[in-house]
Amino acid sequence: MATTITSVVESFEYFFHSLYRTQFVKTLRLNECNERELLPLVRCYLLGCFADDVSPEVKGALPGTITGNGYIDFLIDDVAVEFAVRKPSASKSNVGATVNETEMKKLMKYDGKALLVLFDFSTTPYTEAQIDAFRNWPSLGKGNHKKSSFNVAYFYVEKRRPLTLRKITKNIRIN
Repeated sequence: MATTITSVVESFEYFFHSLYRTQFVKTLRLNECNERELLPLVRCYLLGCFADDVSPEVKGALPGTITGNGYIDFLIDDVAVEFAVRKPSASKSNVGATVNETEMKKLMKYDGKALLVLFDFSTTPYTEAQIDAFRNWPSLGKGNHKKSSFNVAYFYVEKRRPLTLRKITKNIRIN
């Protein structure tokens, strides 16, 4: 059975919520980590969730680079996943559309289901309108490019007291 975008989003949602569960994190401050620090944990978590259907760092097309290739963070069965994190102290742009332009390009060039996962640990989350900025997809350069739609799953902290975690999901359709 093929893996769905919904099942991948649900697994990332559970992981995000677990980063705030004191029974799970104990003394670790995992909700203060950056992308590089979280990626090995996410890789192991996804392996537990999806067994042998997880492939990390899969070569994909990336227009505008010298080689024309880039690496997609994860391929879960037939779903390409790019992952980005905003630490509590990082600038707001870390999970914005302009900073994640290369991730968007890789997902647009992937021929299949694609998902951009954004974890925002800050106290100033994006609004739904700001997430809509991902609809202004980047140029892939000269040529007649075949583009695919992709999904965005944005996980954030709405309030600290009481702790309220939320998500915004969007389907970014390419005309």
